[in-house]
Amino acid sequence: MTTVRETDYLTWEYSSDPNIQYLNCPPPKPVKNFLPDWVKNLRGNLQEYLPEGFGQQHTIRHCLGFRGILNIGYTIPLPETLDGYDTHFSRGHLHPEMVHGTKWANKGTQPWASDDYSLYEYRIRLLHWPWRARMAPGWRLLILPYLLDWNDNWNEFSGSVEPNYDIENGTGIGAGLKWDIPIDKSYNYYNLETVLAFKRSCVVKKGTVTFSAVPYYDPELAAQQQEKL
Repeated sequence: MTTVRETDYLTWEYSSDPNIQYLNCPPPKPVKNFLPDWVKNLRGNLQEYLPEGFGQQHTIRHCLGFRGILNIGYTIPLPETLDGYDTHFSRGHLHPEMVHGTKWANKGTQPWASDDYSLYEYRIRLLHWPWRARMAPGWRLLILPYLLDWNDNWNEFSGSVEPNYDIENGTGIGAGLKWDIPIDKSYNYYNLETVLAFKRSCVVKKGTVTFSAVPYYDPELAAQQQEKL
């Protein structure tokens, strides 16, 4: 049994599922540990890139909003490359028409194969990370795209599920992975699951940072849970 106590309201718990152990996946770490090169190398003086200058001569490094997101959330770099094959980590058979009306459901122009999925430009995968969050009452976990980099070939979807959804056998929530750590209903549990759309013509390489898991306190949820005590 593996747990990592992150704060007084957040502990990460590791899955016992033997099918996922091959990943040797580390626990989530603060997003600030995985800053992209463009952030690390960005100078504050705009005139180093635009000699004639503009405005106050500041790059985004001076932006309070940008500086604020450097310290928000947790993430894990991809433990394996995402390509055209399902694994125990990357699976789900999600269909592009589940987001009908968006660009993720656009039909492709290449006949990659004869199956229905091949008609679409993007694959959509559910990623089963072998960690979950155990959080104090009133706390939620918000999944966001990685906030410090962007890629034209893939997109991470946002999400925030209800706590303790579909408890199974007193140890698991949902059917993604197997767990042997008992659920304590005085806490809120959230599987670390993310959904990624990526172009059929590309792969998303191992080590890529794709998501931010952001804890936040919800007073209304806290009040509801207090009433049940």
